[in-house]
Amino acid sequence: MSATRTLYLLGFMLITLSACASELPLNTGSVLDRLERADNAFRTGQIEQAKQHYQAVIQRSPEMVSPHFQLGRIAYRNAQLDPAKAHFTDALERNPNHIPATYNLAVIHLQTARTLLAKHQSLAPVTAARPELKAVREAIEALGSPEAPDE
Repeated sequence: MSATRTLYLLGFMLITLSACASELPLNTGSVLDRLERADNAFRTGQIEQAKQHYQAVIQRSPEMVSPHFQLGRIAYRNAQLDPAKAHFTDALERNPNHIPATYNLAVIHLQTARTLLAKHQSLAPVTAARPELKAVREAIEALGSPEAPDE
C-alpha cells in the first residue's frame, strides 16, 4: 500500500468514526478510490478529469481538506483567482493550519493588491503619487513575484 493511500486511509478512519457518531453514512472505499484517481489524473496532467474527481469527493466528504486545496491549485493554474481563493479558503476552514493553502491565499491577495494599486495609479495619478501610497506600492513590489501555488 502506498504511503499516500495509507495516509488517506488513516484520515478516513477518523472521518468514519466521527460520521458514525453523528450517524452520517460514508462509503470510505469509494471516496478513497476517487481521491486516488483524482490525484493520479492531476499528476499526469489530466486536469479536467482530476477536477471532476475532486468535486465528486467533496460531494461525498465535504470535510476533507485535500480536494478543496487541489481544486484551488487547478483554478489558480487556469488564472481563475476568485474560484482559487474560494477553494483555498474552504481548505483553511477545514484546517486553519494548512500551510500551503495559507501561502497560496496570500499569493492571490498579493496579486490582487498589485492589480488594484496599478489600476488606482492609472485612474488617479495625482493621488497615487502621494508618498504613503507610493511607499505601499514600493513595499509590495519589493516582495518580489511569488512562485506558482505551493504544492
